[in-house]
Amino acid sequence: MTQHREVCHVAHPDLDLARTLADVARGLLRDFPGQQDDRQLQTRYHRLAIALELTLKSYLIVRGHTDEANRRIGHDLRRVAQVATAEGLTVPSALYDLIEDTHPFFMRGGFHREYRTDWQRHRADRAATELDALLTGIAAPIGAR
Repeated sequence: MTQHREVCHVAHPDLDLARTLADVARGLLRDFPGQQDDRQLQTRYHRLAIALELTLKSYLIVRGHTDEANRRIGHDLRRVAQVATAEGLTVPSALYDLIEDTHPFFMRGGFHREYRTDWQRHRADRAATELDALLTGIAAPIGAR
């Protein structure tokens, strides 16, 4: 009986997929809804969490990870950051703060079911700035927008 070996890295990364993930992440960083109330700030955090996930997964694709390997990570922000760091990416502290702020909420679908009032606008602003810089560094070499 032969055993199936999981493939995590490939010699020729799917740069089209990496560009697509980066482009979608960039779109999520643009045109945030207004921040007049806590509900809109919660929407901003949700978009930041998704943009972070896609940015890190784009990096992993560039590093040779397969789409299937990324799918096995799922929406686990802590895990995707850990894997990206192991692959050589320096994740800024503001993005670790974003992970700590959003991970439990993100993992249990809270953004669609619960309403929080304790989001902090200054932490979202810092995370957005750091995420934009990280995304630019990942996207530019592969020709993403």
